Amino acid sequence: MKFKALKKKLWFNIFVSIAAIFAVFVLVLALSNVTFLVSFFSAKEKTALKEQLEVVDDLDFDDASAVIKTVSEINEKYNFDVEIYTSSGRILYTTHGGQMMDYFSLKNDKFVMTHEEMTPTKTETLSDGVVFETAVRKFDKSEYLLCRKQIEDNLFAEVRIQKQLISNSAAIANEFIIIISVICFLLSIIWVLIFARQFSQPIAEMNEITKDMAKLNFERKLIVNRQDEIGQLANSVNELSASLNTALTDLKETNAKLQSDIELERQLDVMRRGFVANVSHELKTPISIISGYAEGLKLNVNAESKEEYCNIIIDESRRMNRLVLSILELSRYESGQIPLSLNNFNISQLCGDMMSRVFAGKNIEYSNEIPPDTEIYADPLQIEQVLKAYLENAASHAPDGGLVTVESSISGGTVRISVFNTGSHIDEKIMPQIWQSFFRGDKSHKRESSRFGLGLSIVTAIMKLHSHQCGVYNTDTGVCFWFEADAPHNNTA
Repeated sequence: MKFKALKKKLWFNIFVSIAAIFAVFVLVLALSNVTFLVSFFSAKEKTALKEQLEVVDDLDFDDASAVIKTVSEINEKYNFDVEIYTSSGRILYTTHGGQMMDYFSLKNDKFVMTHEEMTPTKTETLSDGVVFETAVRKFDKSEYLLCRKQIEDNLFAEVRIQKQLISNSAAIANEFIIIISVICFLLSIIWVLIFARQFSQPIAEMNEITKDMAKLNFERKLIVNRQDEIGQLANSVNELSASLNTALTDLKETNAKLQSDIELERQLDVMRRGFVANVSHELKTPISIISGYAEGLKLNVNAESKEEYCNIIIDESRRMNRLVLSILELSRYESGQIPLSLNNFNISQLCGDMMSRVFAGKNIEYSNEIPPDTEIYADPLQIEQVLKAYLENAASHAPDGGLVTVESSISGGTVRISVFNTGSHIDEKIMPQIWQSFFRGDKSHKRESSRFGLGLSIVTAIMKLHSHQCGVYNTDTGVCFWFEADAPHNNTA
């Protein structure tokens, strides 16, 4: 169903439903007024008659001015006639015929007025002595609703109202209510028209947007500037759309990450195979050398060559042993089998001792620029391995007469140790590869007794254990390798 057709249908249904409710309400109100309003007015007037009779009962009849004032107020406020008369029928006070009040106030005994006789048609006597009567006045047949009570031994009080006044008041009220109801109904029709349009439009828009959501299109948003339930529903639809869009985006990212993980696994498989190939290559040469020289010894070479053969076999065996130990060490670091023993220690002193050992007998100048009191919080043995790898790498690549400098810097709670060496730069393209196992920067692959291309791989594994970074960059005069560690901790219990 198209948007306009859906909107029109919703609008029509809402309009008809609410208009019918209002019409029924107005009809019920009008019928109720016609049927029950007179009875309701009569009941209310009976209650008022009894209340005003109690007011008269509480009066002090020796105070004529107070009595006249009270009964006059009752007459003016409620339109009730009040009469106080004796058992013989003589009226002492009345509101019927206001000109008579002067005689009562002057207590003119020459003026005598008799209580008006009425023929009762319905009588109701209450437990407190109050009598309700519906009576007809004899001379004009007017019907009254009256309430009387004996207030003293020879004194009665009566409060009454003409029933025609009740009927007239009810008729006027009924007419007024019907007019107001019709006006309200017409106004409600206009309001329903506006409300139905405002209500149907966002509902129709929600229907269209949910269809787009079913098609995985989450671009459209509801714009509803209202705070009622419709506005809350619109916001919920928008939130649902955003959540689904986020979930779909996350799913795509997860799929992309899965593809990346698959590619990474493939690369790791390639690296594993390359690692095996590199290990095989590193072991192949010394094994071949040992095998060749062992065969020479077996053939009983001359005594002069025998010692040389034995020394070569021993050297190559030691080289293979160092290679295997290095591979095992790297494996233990990468698998987390070597636990960390974190302590505060002086990195400047460790660096100075390491530099004196590494550069002993080499034509390389070196300088320890780390302040003497500099400490870090790390595993001393593992950081020693890192420094050894960096310094041996610097010694291998610095030219004769070159310079190696170690410096430190502090940023927040992190200390960075930097090892600078003069010499040629590292090609930016191979910088990420130098951290891989068995990678060597030189292409000649010269067989040196102490280098297998595992030092920087061990550095990377150690830094991962410490949850810190390491890296390399070219300087104007050479290369800088760096690593980071925590600043010293306060060892307070």
